[in-house]
Amino acid sequence: MSVINYTPVSKPFLMTGVILSFIGTGIGSVWMLSFFGLSMPEQITSIFQMHRIFQLNGFVTLMIMGIGYMIIPRMRNELTPSNKMAKISYLFVISSIGVDFAGSIVSDDYSKIATILRLIGVSMFGGLMFYMLRIVPKLLKESDYFIAISISSLIASQIVSLFDAQQNMLIQKQMWLFFPILMIFAIEHKTLPSFLGFIRPKRKLVIASIVLAVISGVLGIMTAMFPSVILDVAFNLTMMGLVSCFVMSLYIFGGFDNTEILKLISGEKKKRYHTIILHTRIAYGFLLAGLILGVFHAANLANFVLYDLTIHYIAIGFIGITIMLYLPIMIPPILEKSIRFLDFNHIPLILVLSALAIRTAGDVLLSIQISSIIFGVSGFVILAGMFLFVRMIHRAMKSPDSELSVV
Repeated sequence: MSVINYTPVSKPFLMTGVILSFIGTGIGSVWMLSFFGLSMPEQITSIFQMHRIFQLNGFVTLMIMGIGYMIIPRMRNELTPSNKMAKISYLFVISSIGVDFAGSIVSDDYSKIATILRLIGVSMFGGLMFYMLRIVPKLLKESDYFIAISISSLIASQIVSLFDAQQNMLIQKQMWLFFPILMIFAIEHKTLPSFLGFIRPKRKLVIASIVLAVISGVLGIMTAMFPSVILDVAFNLTMMGLVSCFVMSLYIFGGFDNTEILKLISGEKKKRYHTIILHTRIAYGFLLAGLILGVFHAANLANFVLYDLTIHYIAIGFIGITIMLYLPIMIPPILEKSIRFLDFNHIPLILVLSALAIRTAGDVLLSIQISSIIFGVSGFVILAGMFLFVRMIHRAMKSPDSELSVV
């Protein structure tokens, strides 16, 4: 492993992202109960909008920026060009969240100010990362295209949100999630082949994925500025094509013989191998399911069930579960402690899946005017899974015989 330390810049992004995720999930958990008939004081309901702010503007944006600051230089065995600029970008994004929070407290709209601050922060991040992309990696160079499209879409979506166009709320959120989706694609295109046994990706399908990513980004920006059912449907269908090509290019759902690989590995390596396969297959299943629901929502069938499940299948089912997979792999160089996958269990994952199942059932029942408070607890089940996941990682770091995991 390289002796270069990539972690000081990434650490505040990742730590703050995790903290905001817990806060945002807590707010969302209480908000969900209100849908099922639990009355809330007005002082509490005014804070519900911060669920989106903490989760999308906070957790998702900061987490992926932190991962970007760590992984992209690491792919090139180089340091971030300017730690000072990286820290300033962090402060701008945090300030934007603070402005949004202040607006919710005083019941005023400071969203334009918050967006400008966030745009400055993510633009600084984008500038530093684009500067790093000038160094071409020796292997799997296609991952750079996913990174470039990902960052470009993030900046573009912030610029579009400054305009007063009547935006489709689901497409607006999907475009925000487009940034972490493509960044995850870049990281997995670079790492999964070695994790799964040095299997070379199918290049033609990777190229098709990149082309569809560009088309998806253009369609997303167009439909955000000029709302259209046709553009909405086209965006979701193109995204489905992008995901399908990417999945097939990396053999995520199989298509290769891993018998010999499984014979050669055991113990820690075997547990990590099975963990990677399980999490990636579940995550991509949710991503495809979310996009299918997005198509139905876009096809003039808009309702709360399709809207809510599209967002949460992608945000929790795909992004959340993928972060659950990669966080233990990234933590060793950040905290300088090793983590044993042999000490892991599937309880946090089971709780997350159970929460999504409860949410799905609850949303469907709400759509037919049936309400039961028990179906409003999905957020608290997610919180339990998050707490147990953190505890599991903490316990797995205690073994002195662990081997350091590296990306």
